[in-house]
Amino acid sequence: MQDTFQQISLYGRLLGATFYYEPIAPQVSGILDFFQQPNWQQEWEMQLDVKTSEKITALIRQGLTQDLSEQYQHLFIGPNALPAPPWGSVYLDPESVIFGNSLLALRDFLNHHQIVFQAQQDEPEDHIGLMLMLAAYLVENRPHLVTEFLREHLLVWAPHFLEKLAKVENVPFYQGLAILTLHSLQQWQKDLHIELPKVRFYR
Repeated sequence: MQDTFQQISLYGRLLGATFYYEPIAPQVSGILDFFQQPNWQQEWEMQLDVKTSEKITALIRQGLTQDLSEQYQHLFIGPNALPAPPWGSVYLDPESVIFGNSLLALRDFLNHHQIVFQAQQDEPEDHIGLMLMLAAYLVENRPHLVTEFLREHLLVWAPHFLEKLAKVENVPFYQGLAILTLHSLQQWQKDLHIELPKVRFYR
């Protein structure tokens, strides 16, 4: 379990920041440097099968030769409809809206445990990037809450979102990131023996 917690601490922050912040943000520059390394996947502490590793590497390498800000804008900002919105309640709420019931449940969890964090511009707390960084925070500060948070709030929707994101065309960097994140979450679920509740997706 300790190894898994170390991975959540490291990769929750790394993956979360890359989804949350714009590519030109200072929080992302060191992460992009990491992915620029030709052998970064050898340093990744989680095992990936050869085919998956090659696919992720090719997509990220291709994406890094393109305008990442344009890809980020298309995916997470707009102005057009977002192909794979990064908020959990879009998938879990019958109305497919942000600020839905699953976000309220997450806020109840945060309030109950007196967890406060600052989001940019009133961003809903169920943004994939924020939730991955929150997983890292919990591992480091409230480890007894990690399994509940993953089971009830993150893993119930994130794999579904990541599978959708991995199919969006013309955003290869984020496609590769989605597949890498999906395999990381699946590994954490397996390592921590988390059985997920059955939920319905509305998008």
